Amino acid sequence: MVLPRKKSRMLIVDETKYRWLVSVHHGQLNLTVESNDDPGQILQAFFEPHDRFKRQTDGKWSFHRQGRSITPDVVTQIVHHGLANGWKPFSKGQKPIEIHAWDTDAIVPASINAEGDGVAIKDLAIDQVGDLRFDLSLDPHWRKILFNASQFQRFPLPDNYCALSDRVRECKLRFAVFNAGWTECGFVVFGIESVDFPDVVMYTTNNPTIV
Repeated sequence: MVLPRKKSRMLIVDETKYRWLVSVHHGQLNLTVESNDDPGQILQAFFEPHDRFKRQTDGKWSFHRQGRSITPDVVTQIVHHGLANGWKPFSKGQKPIEIHAWDTDAIVPASINAEGDGVAIKDLAIDQVGDLRFDLSLDPHWRKILFNASQFQRFPLPDNYCALSDRVRECKLRFAVFNAGWTECGFVVFGIESVDFPDVVMYTTNNPTIV
């Protein structure tokens, strides 16, 4: 496989040139990485989207944009992860290496207080908030609470909530959930935010007739 030069981007990792491309399939972000000079085995990583909604003048919410951004720093981390787990970018005839559900925290440092870990820890908070959108939307207990809650009333998520990753618990990251209003079709919008990084907040729409 050779990525199209016009659509893909080049990145140098440890003095080796790679080419990468992000595409969207069925709402999922797919990253493809290959050697720039002599493409061999392909590395692919799959990301859950971070949909973001915007409140309209009538108070309703509508889809605004995709909140997840696959940056060169993220690609560099994935290249390192792939190389450490059997990826051979110069080997011909090999099946692609696939990293499913990259929203796992495989390479995020364990301590929130460790020097230089701020960006990685925030990335961990972003990933966890993204995961919580789905878990809370399927949790009957929290659905009942949020359907009946006052708008914008915050509910701290317990530290032992089953959907929190071990890394999140190690870093002692905190999260809160709230009822953020209603869509034009009557769905309730759940908001999930990071207490430690207040700008990290995502939303998910939920049908109140299904509890």
